[in-house]
Amino acid sequence: MSRILKYNKFIVIIIFLITLFFLFQLPKIEINNDIEVFLPDDHPTKMSNNQLNDIFGESDSIVTAVKFKNGEIFTPSNLERLSELSSELENISRVDEVTSLTNVDYIEGSSEGMIVEELVEELPTNIEESRKIKSKILNWDFYNDNLYSDDFKSTQVLISLNDGLNNEEKEKAYYQIKDITNNFKNSNTEVYLAGATAVNVLMGHSMIEDIKYLIPFIIGVLILVLYLFFKRSLAVGLILMTVIVSSIWSIGLMAYLGINLTLVSTVIPVLLIAVGSAYGIHILSHYYDYINEYQGEISVSEQKEVVVKTVDKMGKAVFLAALTTVAGFGSLASSEIVPIKSFGVFTAFGIAAAFIVALFLIPSLLIIIADFKDNFKTKNTETVEFKYFLEKLHNFYSKRRISIIIIAILILSASFLGFEDIVVDTPLIEMFKEDTEIRQADNFINDNFSGTNIMRVMVEGEKMGDLNHPDILTRMDGLQQHLVSNFDEVGKVSSITDYIKRMNQVMNYPEEEITDASANSEESTERINDSSETSSSFYESNSEKSTSSFYEEEEKETSSSFYNEAEKNSEDNSSSFYQSENNTENDSQPEKKLLEGPDKEKKISEYEFIQLLNAALARAEKQDLNAEELINLLEKEMNYQAAAYYEIPADLDKYGAATKQNLQNLISQYLLLYSGSVDDLINDQLEPDKAQMLIQLNDPSNLVAKKVRAEIYDYSENFPEKYKLTVSGNATMALEANDLIVSSQTRSIMISFIIVFLIVAISFKSVIAGLYGIVPLAFSLIINFGLMGHLGIRLDVGTAMVASIAIGIGVDYTIHFLHSYHAERMNEDDLHLVTQRTLTTTGKAIIFNAISVAAGFMVLLFSNFYPLIYLGLLIAVTMLTSSIASLTILPLLLNLFKPKFIRKEY
Repeated sequence: MSRILKYNKFIVIIIFLITLFFLFQLPKIEINNDIEVFLPDDHPTKMSNNQLNDIFGESDSIVTAVKFKNGEIFTPSNLERLSELSSELENISRVDEVTSLTNVDYIEGSSEGMIVEELVEELPTNIEESRKIKSKILNWDFYNDNLYSDDFKSTQVLISLNDGLNNEEKEKAYYQIKDITNNFKNSNTEVYLAGATAVNVLMGHSMIEDIKYLIPFIIGVLILVLYLFFKRSLAVGLILMTVIVSSIWSIGLMAYLGINLTLVSTVIPVLLIAVGSAYGIHILSHYYDYINEYQGEISVSEQKEVVVKTVDKMGKAVFLAALTTVAGFGSLASSEIVPIKSFGVFTAFGIAAAFIVALFLIPSLLIIIADFKDNFKTKNTETVEFKYFLEKLHNFYSKRRISIIIIAILILSASFLGFEDIVVDTPLIEMFKEDTEIRQADNFINDNFSGTNIMRVMVEGEKMGDLNHPDILTRMDGLQQHLVSNFDEVGKVSSITDYIKRMNQVMNYPEEEITDASANSEESTERINDSSETSSSFYESNSEKSTSSFYEEEEKETSSSFYNEAEKNSEDNSSSFYQSENNTENDSQPEKKLLEGPDKEKKISEYEFIQLLNAALARAEKQDLNAEELINLLEKEMNYQAAAYYEIPADLDKYGAATKQNLQNLISQYLLLYSGSVDDLINDQLEPDKAQMLIQLNDPSNLVAKKVRAEIYDYSENFPEKYKLTVSGNATMALEANDLIVSSQTRSIMISFIIVFLIVAISFKSVIAGLYGIVPLAFSLIINFGLMGHLGIRLDVGTAMVASIAIGIGVDYTIHFLHSYHAERMNEDDLHLVTQRTLTTTGKAIIFNAISVAAGFMVLLFSNFYPLIYLGLLIAVTMLTSSIASLTILPLLLNLFKPKFIRKEY
């Protein structure tokens, strides 16, 4: 080592140039917290989500929720404000589409057939016109809980960004939207921005805040701790330089390789500052111990000899400590969660850099500084009080071996009890604190609308047109209803079936309603009120026999031009949507009849009304109906505005079709007639073979997503074998990342333990030594997981790294203690004295190192994110428990069992 240190100036220059290179790379670093980055590129769920994006476009959007304090959203003034907001948002260059109450498509029926127009063709000028708009949208529940809340006070504006935007462009779009919505706010309106893009942008913003404030904070803490320990500015400066250089190397390499900075990566500089100081602490601690042996002054040549002696004596221990730490962090490279993998790789690189700088740069600078002085005045900085404390502590526990073993067993037992309470869940939105703007926005939308957590289901057939088949569409609709009925967390499920059911309804209006098919519910109410002015039909006695049209079985031929045109096409032997491809004979085609709607003039008796209610209830699939559900059943029973036809046309007799192919052609005709775009739901406007279902969850928990996904795959057994269901989307990718946490955690812990065992065993040439090496680490990890269970700290993307970090850092204490204990044991047979000397030398450095690391990680308690807060807390605890275990349990076992490896010469 002395020969290497002769080139001290060259070493300083090389390290300086490398640092300068990586320093210039730092501006290139990019932040990306999209859920996709958590999964490897070849993960099936990520690949299927990319496939869905290619077919249907990206489903993520920025959701703007608007709450009006005064009046409903349908009032003229509020709709006007909403229209202004929508227009301004549409002018943003990176915005592809804006959907709101004032521009959304609405499917209506008329005497001429189906009409697709905007819900609000002209802004209302009075309350009557507002009520007509309200009545129209209430007539089709497709927009319920998305464009209006239950109290009609809030609405959503869905903002779709252009496909293919990079993170920087998305961020610019978000802040443009935010500026517009901020200007939109006034005393009457509240505005909330949420959605995956908003979460990613704000997470990046908060990360920058963390880095901006936490790094100076931890540097200040480190300076304070180091000065209290060394009481020398030079020592503090050298160690601080070591950790800063290693941090620049690590983050600079990430930037150079184009690796994105994620929430997990935020910890790297904090960790390197806290952990990287260990090697400098151990080297300088022993260096000043040797300096303290000199009295008065020390010559330059003697000082250089002390530097070389320190490096020679501590080099092996520091190398082994660094190697095991690198191995601990490197084990995270086995994780399938990409940010954790990147964290492990670049932290390991940073630790290696800290070791190189500590072992070569610090001694080189000490020698260079010595060349500028004729001699050194020694300054005894030995902490007598601390040494006395360690001696007393050793005397105390060395006489209470059995008590310590019992206490350790009790602590471990209590910790094991907490294991069963550990919850694995990592929703991105819940990483933010409750008082943050994005968290409040997400809560508001989940409470008032369908939800922000999106799950996507692709239903895929074998050939074109497979997704027009009425039986398949009926199963899709059944899946939608099943999920909504069985999960409170499923706010809404949307698919092409909603459009087909609506089109089927408006194209089958009863004959008596065709002339005023677009009449709203308010007009209907007025007719009821007019008739009730004479007498109430509920209480009116009626002795005459009356048969209501909604109980009649006979059907009446429609005069709808839509079906007349179908008949005409059939007569002309042209291809009709009712006509089978293999059957061109008109007389084989059943006649299409329409159910009558309710008689507008007829009054019913109380008895008939009860009959009507019972008939409606017979349609129900459950008993606890609310008012809206009961009214829907009544409308279907009466076929009010073709409510009985709000379904997938699948009944051959009801629709006068000879084969299912006829109905499939009918559905194709519906899609052809629809003038709007459904590209986000099917891959072909006429003959799709792929369809997408969008499931909105109002709960961000991955545990909920897991149950919903399992239910989807269970229900998929109702589909024919040739149809395939694939579940993807942000909610599913978050779930997959969540599931990988446990497997990655287990694998990285096992790898860490194996590597630590092998390094210690090879170093001391003893398998038993390897076992001794992992005892303190196992003790601290058991306490860590037990603490998580007892305190309700979830195992998420942040806390999943605690174990590997604890092993990587904590093993240093074991390595240094074993190395020092072995050196003392070679010169002394008195085990009490051996242990005491080890504690008062290496033990002192271990304690200060543990305190500095724990204090450094405690800074994370001031982070903007819960995973980092808990990471800081748990690492601080594991540092204390692993260092205490190294200084108590480890010497207790060594003195009790007296292993042979500790006395061998190496």
